[in-house]
This record gives sequence, C-alpha cells and structure tokens, in this order.
Amino acid sequence: MKLKILVTVVAILTFSLGNSQNSVWTKMSKERFKEADKLERVSIPTDYEIFHLDLEALKNQLKVAPTRTFTGITPVSNVILSFPNAEGNLEKFRIYESSVMEAELAEKHPEIQSYVGQGIDNPTARIYLTTTLFGLHTMTISENGASYVDPYTKDLQNYIVYNKSNLTATRSFECHTESNFENTTQSDEFEPVTLANDGKFRTYRLAMACTIEFAAYHVNQAGLNSATEAQKKAAVLAAMNVTVARVNSVYEIDMSLRMVLVANNTNIIFITTDNFNNNDANTLINQSHNVINSTIGALNYDIGHTVSTGGGGLASPGSVCVFSQKGRGITGSNAPVGDPFDIDYVAHEIGHQFGAPHTFNGSGGSCTGNRSQGSAVEPGSGSTIMAYAGICQGVNVQQNSDAYFHAISIAEMMAHINGDGNCVAGVANGNSAPVITPLTNYTIPVGTAFVLKGNATDSETTLTYCWEQTDTGQSVANPSASTTTSNPNFRSRMPSSSPNRYMPAMQYILAGNITNSPVSWEIVPNVARTMGFALTVRDNQLVNGGQTSRANMTVTFNATSGPFKVTSQATAGITWTNTPQVVTWNVASTTAAPVSTANVNILLSTDGGLTYPITLAANTPNDGLEVITVPSVVSSTCRIMIEAVNNIFVAVNSTQFAVDNDLSTETFGLKDFKLYPNPNTGNFSIEFNSETSNDIKISVYDIQGRQILDKTYQNTGMFSQNVQLNTVQAGIYLVNINDGDRKETRKIIIN
Repeated sequence: MKLKILVTVVAILTFSLGNSQNSVWTKMSKERFKEADKLERVSIPTDYEIFHLDLEALKNQLKVAPTRTFTGITPVSNVILSFPNAEGNLEKFRIYESSVMEAELAEKHPEIQSYVGQGIDNPTARIYLTTTLFGLHTMTISENGASYVDPYTKDLQNYIVYNKSNLTATRSFECHTESNFENTTQSDEFEPVTLANDGKFRTYRLAMACTIEFAAYHVNQAGLNSATEAQKKAAVLAAMNVTVARVNSVYEIDMSLRMVLVANNTNIIFITTDNFNNNDANTLINQSHNVINSTIGALNYDIGHTVSTGGGGLASPGSVCVFSQKGRGITGSNAPVGDPFDIDYVAHEIGHQFGAPHTFNGSGGSCTGNRSQGSAVEPGSGSTIMAYAGICQGVNVQQNSDAYFHAISIAEMMAHINGDGNCVAGVANGNSAPVITPLTNYTIPVGTAFVLKGNATDSETTLTYCWEQTDTGQSVANPSASTTTSNPNFRSRMPSSSPNRYMPAMQYILAGNITNSPVSWEIVPNVARTMGFALTVRDNQLVNGGQTSRANMTVTFNATSGPFKVTSQATAGITWTNTPQVVTWNVASTTAAPVSTANVNILLSTDGGLTYPITLAANTPNDGLEVITVPSVVSSTCRIMIEAVNNIFVAVNSTQFAVDNDLSTETFGLKDFKLYPNPNTGNFSIEFNSETSNDIKISVYDIQGRQILDKTYQNTGMFSQNVQLNTVQAGIYLVNINDGDRKETRKIIIN
C-alpha cells in the first residue's frame, strides 16, 4: 500500500512540475520594450524573442531537482520544465541540480544555484542554467547550435532569447601563450589518439581570481555600489558562477570533466585593492599565479585563472596541475559578460591551460602572428573554441565560436590530462564510450563533391557526429583554395545527429559552388592531394559526464579523373511526365583505377535537393547514360543526385525541374518481355505476353527526348513485332512499350 501511495505522489509531482511552468513564461511583443529600462548589452543579436518570466516560481520548481553525482547512480529526475528557444517556442528538459562551487562555498551562498537539463523534445539538446541576483541565465546546446536566455530588463522580469549565430562581433580579442606549443601534429598514418573514453569523470578545483576593475564592473551591473564588501563579493561570485557553468557545458561533454570554484574563492575576489595590473597581460599572468598560490595555497587548487577588464588573454600551455605553472591563465574583456566572454575567451584560455594550441590556419587581424603550426587544422579564422572566429579581418569563417572543441584539441587536452595534468583521480561514471564502425579510405575524382559516412552504437544516449579535416598547412592568403595541396579546405561544423556530412554542404553543391566559393570555407580540390578526416562521436551524457570516440580516414583526390558531373536536366522549364526519361553524366574516367567505380545509384529529390528518398536506378553501370521510369510523384522542385556505389563521390544536376506524373494505379513490367538483338542496326524485335485486351503502343525516343517513332498495334495476347528504324543515326535510343496496364522501357544501341 505504501508503495502505491509513493508511486501516486511521484506521478502527481511529475505532472505538476511538467505543467505548472505554463504560467512561468509568457511571450512578449518587442514593441512593448522600446521605452523599457533595459540592461546594457555588449552585443544585440540581429534576431531575438522576448519572454516574461516569473523567476520566483521557477526557482521553487527547481528546488526539488535531484543532484548529479557523476557516479552512474544519479536518480532519474522527475522535474521536467520548459524553457524558450530562439524560435519563440517552449522546449521541455529534464532538470538536475549541479553546483559549480565546492560544497563549503555553495553552503555560504544559497542564492547562487546552477542546474543542467537533458532535452526531451530534442534529445540532442542540453541546457545549463544559473539563478543568481543577476536573474536567470541559460545556455542551450544542440545540433542546431547554441542559444541563450539572458535578463533583458533591469527588473529581471523580462528575458531575451537568441541564437549565438545572430550575435555580431563587437570587439577585438587577442590571445597569446607564454611559450610556443610544440609544432607536432598527428602523422599521416593516424596513430591512435587519446580521448575522453576511459569511463571516468574528473572534477578540477578552479581558483578564479579577479582584478578590482572586473569586480567593479559586476558590482555596478548589480547596482550594489553602496553595498558591503561581502555583498559585492557575492555579486562578483555570482557572475563567476555563470561563466564557469557555461564553460563546463563544453568540458563536461567533450572532455568528461568539470571545474568547481574552490571553497575560499571569495578570498581572491578583490573589491578595493589588489596586487594585479589589470591592463598588462604579461605582468598579470605572473601576478595571477603568485596571488592564487599565496592566498589559496598551492595544494588547494588544480587550475588557477584571473579575470580582468583588460583586453586579451594569456595562458601557460599545459599548466593544469603543474605546480610551477597552474595559476598562469588570464582572460580580459572590457565587458566581461555573456557568451563571447564565457565561451570564446574564458573557455579558450582554459583550453590552453589544458594543453590545446590554436587551431586556425588563417592570417589577418588577430590571427596574424598567433597561428600554431602543428594544429592549424581549420581554414581561415576557424570556428571551434580554440580558433579565432570573428576577430581575423578578411578570413572570418563566422562571427563567434561554436561551443565545442575540434577533434585535435580534444586529443591534445586529453594527452595533458593523462600526463602532467593527472592530479585528479576521477570517478567511474558508469558510461561507456560509443563504438564506431571502422572507416574506409577512398580515392575520388578531383573537382567532385563527396559525402563522409559514419556509424556508431551506444545503448545509453543520443549520439552526435562531427566530421573534421585534420590537415595542417602553410598560412596563405586563401587558405582553402582549390589548388592547395596541403592546407585545410573544410571548416568544422556543429556536431549533428546525422552520421553523414556532405562536402561541401548541400547548399553549395546545389549552387554549383564546390571549388570556387570562399564564403563557404568548404572547397573541393582541383589538384591531386590526400586529405585526412576525423569522425568524433559524442554520447552527450549529461547526467554523468560525456564520453567520446574517434576514428580517422583519408580521401585521396585523383587528378586523372573528374570532375564527375550530371549533364542532363540542366535547363529551366523541364517537366517530366509519364514518358521514359534520360539521365546523363560525365563519367570522367571514374571507372578506371584508382577510382574504380563501376556502378552508381540515381536518386530523385522532390524538396529542392534537401533529401533524396526516391531511387530512379540502383547499382546501374557507370556509363554516363540511364533511361529511367518516371515515378508517380508531383513536384516542381526536383533534383537528381548520382552517387557512386562503394565510393563516396556524388553529383547533383544544376537546375530544379518538375515531375507531373500522378499515375499511381499503373503497374510496371511486361510478362516474358524480350527485345533483341541489342545492339542492332535499327532492326529489332519485341516479344511479350500481354494480359490485357488493350492496344499495344510502341514509342522510340532519342537521348534528347525527341520522339522518332509512335505506333499502335492490335493486342493478340502473345505480342511479337519487328520494328525497323532504318533511317536513324547511330546512337542510344529509348524504346517504350505500353499495353494500357503495364509498361516497359529499354535502352537500345544502334550501330
């Protein structure tokens, strides 16, 4: 009886928490806030939504969320709450409490709370949120990118919701390292690399100090200039808490680790005086290590970092856990708040401290002079955390970093964690790493698009896949040109639930911009070369910490073959009806070694080229021409894709066309059909057994679609007829036979 009561109570609680938040969020019109007392923002997103929030009601709902233990035994949370996304809709998440402070510090500051949530509506989504005196801050990461909820008005009742991609870069930032990283990278043979796949979750003690200028910024933001020193320190600690929670959002999934602020961290939050030079990074980095060591104690932290309002960052590479170096990391910004500060800057500098160098290959703006030869695997400014997105004039891939690490960065950081950074034992989190199906190396024609395909298994979570190029090269004016033989040509993209990635992205394939579109940062080479690619699979395990797996492969571009192209359906105004159609393509020596592709599949898209669900011909010879039967579909936005069988290269026709064939009752294939001889001289015979009494119609078309024969014959059941085309030129023709119920289309060759 007690068990039944308990189940009922839990069910009621779940229902209550899952539905009561309906009154927490209210979507608002932007027009209402033109004259509102808004909080100052460094960057206003180009597109956003506004929601009103009952913050106290939300806090009450969050209080009963279970705490993550990272040991594999965290109970499944029944706290299911909704949060707005940048499209203005509410998404459900399963919520867990997850403090980013050591227990002693957390107990002193119950007003500072941190939580995480696993997406229910979108299983690839995970949310990280904090509630402090600054209100609610959330960061949601999914295969669609990163989005944020930040306070919008000073009364903390209204919140701005936006995608990170809609932020504009508003200031410069430059990062240095104290000494050069070794110019080493993975060999062409792709030696095994270390990943976060040992089933352990690590917690590092973070001592985060600040200059008085940093403190003053946040005290002013909180409106506490007349408050006590303790109140001011609490406000600065709250701001640090938001930053650390957002930084952890990446490290937990990619590296299976997190950082927590040390118990006496308020001792290195300076309000009135400090021993720091706020605007001199080279001096501040030495002061950072000395002040943290003398105040916190060298044995009482694993990584030290000082934040300031001076521009730029500086870090000692591979310094986590290294006694003589572990406090040598700093980040400064004149507006030390928000996603660019937390992810682009702080997470970046901490990445250096964990052993990751820069990953961009471009030069220009802040990129100039800061490139790391051994890890320059991203074209232009790059887009991952260890790149320089948005601050490299002339070579910016995008305006801000995406919230994940490149495969090479993960490997470099894990090498440090398993070496000098191994001062944290970690706990068994009960999470096994994904298992990737072994990859195959391929040789493909130059100037031709391709698709990288992978697969992995993991019984526990929703996997995401990230294909990335791993080649370094020389820093040149156009680092992703189609004629370079060693540089990175393909940018990194957000991990996706799809295990496949078109190279370049489908939008550029459809536009025909595969070798000459610098804005895509995805350029197919026109010269012979070999490219290396890594597939990183993340299990996105939110509750106990993520595990990652990686596999490598190569793509060799053969200069004696290619470009492989679809040559038919290349003009506007084409409409397919209930007649045989011809698809042609330039084989471009792809049947010969070393490409050696004997067969292809021909696929049809009816949604403008986004998907290709209809097979027009399967495993057909790669001979440059195929006669296809028009499927029973109606669409004005069709595209054709030809994909290699047992290879990865693809081609799409250049123009959308229409299909208007709504004949769903027709069946195909005539009984006992024969057409002979083939090839012939224009004289051939057709035989089949017709099961109807309808007349037999025979039509012949050339490869341009022009009809050259149209005859009707009486149906006698067993049909046998000689056809003569003695006046036609040699070539390939299509023969269409229709008995009113079934039809057959054959390709013939006339010599």
